[in-house]
Amino acid sequence: MPASVDLTSWPLIRAVQGGRLTVEEADSLAAGLSEVLDRARAEDTRFAIVVDQRDRQAPQKGALEGIHAFWAEHAEEIARWCCGYASAVATQELADLVVNPGPGGLVVFGSVDYEEALSWAKSRLE
Repeated sequence: MPASVDLTSWPLIRAVQGGRLTVEEADSLAAGLSEVLDRARAEDTRFAIVVDQRDRQAPQKGALEGIHAFWAEHAEEIARWCCGYASAVATQELADLVVNPGPGGLVVFGSVDYEEALSWAKSRLE
């Protein structure tokens, strides 16, 4: 499944990053997050994100650099507007790598259970 950002449940953002992340998909994810930040500012609304990465594979060369650069450039703003970032991953070892707080003080959560990650993200909006 390709990378995508779904805003239909605003202010709950659902994203997917499955398979091998390409440079184009990474750019699309960064553009999606930029759109989310623009909307949060315009509506003065905080949001939560749940990302399904359970089927993630090794990224294409250069794919992570762009998305990491975007996060580094906007870390404080993301942390200000995002009240929680949950990541559903394939193994407990990967979930254990999620360190709270994340970039810019972002509140983060990692799990191998998508429903648990989704529930956590929803609870951050309450």
